Amino acid sequence: MPPKRAKFLTYGSDAMCAETRQFIEDAGVLLEVRDIEEKPLSEEEIDRLIRHIDPRHFLNVVSPTYEKHGFDKQLPDRPEMIKLIAEDHTLLRRPIIETARLVTVGCDKKSISQMLQISMNGNKESDQGDNNDRHNRRSQRHNNRQATAAR
Repeated sequence: MPPKRAKFLTYGSDAMCAETRQFIEDAGVLLEVRDIEEKPLSEEEIDRLIRHIDPRHFLNVVSPTYEKHGFDKQLPDRPEMIKLIAEDHTLLRRPIIETARLVTVGCDKKSISQMLQISMNGNKESDQGDNNDRHNRRSQRHNNRQATAAR
């Protein structure tokens, strides 16, 4: 089976983004990494990324400019918000992990694991171990049933 692939949008030397990236790469997922500090997203790219998802999921509420723009009180309409995010990429929450059909925003390993179908500890071998454990438990139950039936 070919390796899984995803786009990974990060910001500078953010430690949480680096940890999340390592978690995903340790699971064998090939990442196309883009630092939005060095190469900001265009309005078109932001619009495509957000798709039909509520744009609030993408907003970085701890950005210094979040309150400056008044987002804590009222959000602008979608086109204006996309324009403001394109002008100030610190408004975009990160990391953003994107596959062909799905997007996850933030560092929540459980959500990332579910989206990419990888184990929570980011290790591919553990998935095989989990499968072996399940197989062994099933075999043990089967053997116990046979032993009980034979008595």
